[in-house]
Amino acid sequence: MHEIKTFDALLTVHGSGRGCEICKPTVASILASCWNDYVLKPELAVLQDSNDYYLGSIQKEGTYSVGPRVPGGKITADKLIVLGQVAKDYNLYTKITGGQRVDLFGARLEQLPDIWTELVKASFETGHAYGKSLRTVKSCIGNNWCRYGVDDSIGLALRLEDRYKGVRSPHKIKMGVSGCMRECAEAQSKDFGMIAAENGWNLFVCGNGGITPRHGELFATDLDTETLVRYIDRITMFYIKTADKLQRTSKWRESLEGGLEYLQDVIITDSLEIADELEAQMQLLIDNYVCEWKETITNTEKLKRFRHFVNSERDNDNVIFVTEREQILPATKSEKFQIKTIELV
Repeated sequence: MHEIKTFDALLTVHGSGRGCEICKPTVASILASCWNDYVLKPELAVLQDSNDYYLGSIQKEGTYSVGPRVPGGKITADKLIVLGQVAKDYNLYTKITGGQRVDLFGARLEQLPDIWTELVKASFETGHAYGKSLRTVKSCIGNNWCRYGVDDSIGLALRLEDRYKGVRSPHKIKMGVSGCMRECAEAQSKDFGMIAAENGWNLFVCGNGGITPRHGELFATDLDTETLVRYIDRITMFYIKTADKLQRTSKWRESLEGGLEYLQDVIITDSLEIADELEAQMQLLIDNYVCEWKETITNTEKLKRFRHFVNSERDNDNVIFVTEREQILPATKSEKFQIKTIELV
């Protein structure tokens, strides 16, 4: 409401002291969800946790994963070759994920800028695997190839992932698009699931897997693509504005007084008269999108954070790797018991 855009401004108006380690990541999430500013701006970077601070998901052995965006699972042969070459050059473990993209595991902190320089050069964008944001839009092959396909599931998946990439929210968001009722993209287990029918798209909302799986609920039927996108805009922004921190859409939906009918009234019939506002706010987030890694690798000052030691250019060779399942993996504790701790210089 007050368009607060920095932690200091929030403290001045509503807080006290310097802010604690619970407040900071919470506020970081709220600010990112409202304004979609580059998270490594000096005034925002100090609020981030380890994943967003280094634009990578930290793994159990202290290495990082690299997850470039592969919209809708569609990828060219040249881009596949680039991923394979980068994995070979840096001895990374490769895995095709459940979200139809290739993740690379085992990157040391100081390697991340070099890896992403090569990926950005090949037109890859950050997949935000480290952020509470849109992860992937899974799709089946649709009517491009499948004899059962009713509509273009790949085309819609590409449009949705391009539209919502980088949009931050209280928790991660996953989508799925199936080109017919056979449901090969498993859309009904996603936060947003679209299934093609003879008269348009059927929209399912607030499903997810995880510890407490939840089936998506049928929100609206027979939607044309423009109406479908408008509804997703509105639901996403309403979720961002009303959900608790780290609350998945499934738990958020269960917490809504009035349930699914209430959500339908807000989104479809505009019972709160906020539809235009929600759409405008979503457009602001879309307009503010920037590939965070593309921005970072061109900024000398930002690259300093990717040194393992603050007072040395030396790499961290305390992580060793072994071969398992024909790929390189970090050694287990029993395998690296002889490793000595590196001393700071």
